[in-house]
Amino acid sequence: MKHVTILFLLLATCPDYPAFSQESTAKPVVAILNFTNAGGQFYLEDLKLSFPSKLKTELSQKKKLVIVERQKLEDVLREQDFSMSDLSEDKDKQAKVGQLIGADFIITGDLSESGGKIRVDAAITHTASGKVIGEKVTGPSKDYVNAMAELLANNIAYALTGSGARLQKMKLKGAPATAYLISTAVLGAATAVSWKTHDKWYDKYKQNTRLGSMNNYYNKANNWYKASGVLAAATAVSLGATVYAIIKNRATDREVIAYENNTGGRSFWVFSPQYDSRNKSAGLGWSIQF
Repeated sequence: MKHVTILFLLLATCPDYPAFSQESTAKPVVAILNFTNAGGQFYLEDLKLSFPSKLKTELSQKKKLVIVERQKLEDVLREQDFSMSDLSEDKDKQAKVGQLIGADFIITGDLSESGGKIRVDAAITHTASGKVIGEKVTGPSKDYVNAMAELLANNIAYALTGSGARLQKMKLKGAPATAYLISTAVLGAATAVSWKTHDKWYDKYKQNTRLGSMNNYYNKANNWYKASGVLAAATAVSLGATVYAIIKNRATDREVIAYENNTGGRSFWVFSPQYDSRNKSAGLGWSIQF
């Protein structure tokens, strides 16, 4: 034997839940704790307070999850003389509270700004094993926090139940380019009709020799001329809005993006045989599973 191959593997392993293994059983019970303002930006303070509620609303719509009511969580914290901040980093307290409220998973999270985008990092702790998985989403601004919560909830639900599909990104609803385009077409047609009507009355004005009729035709031609001018201006504005909407909607910042970030928990190691055909050597591979 010339050498021993050591192989390190980062694996998600924990019984009963798809994020950790291949099978799931009963509906996972989930409790959502407070989130923190990791970046310390003042303008993220209100988002720090509102995001857990938004995430709870989205997760509550997942039929294969059970969400612990906030009041029940607060009652247990009060009884144990714990605070939400105590649970943010203390996995032992999370496990204890989780057992008391019957939660299989505790969700905590951080909010920050990264590269000009709003970022939410969620940590999902399995209370029985201490195993932690992470899910992260980024969005272009606070205006799209609802879409961020929706995408994050989708991927958390998929990780815990295996139901549905994990989404990498969500295209944001942009400016109504289609409506602007239809409006431009309608206004353009109206402009053409009004100009053609103006030409009709103006031709009658030039061909008529009676003074009374000439004045009448001239006034009608003039009114349609003014109308066609207004409509032409409106068409130009609508066309500009259409072009702007199309360009804006095609921009790469018009989406919320998700990232998977599995982190460690309890670990164990196993040995498995290894064979290197090129060097004709054999040995044991040491796999570390987290």
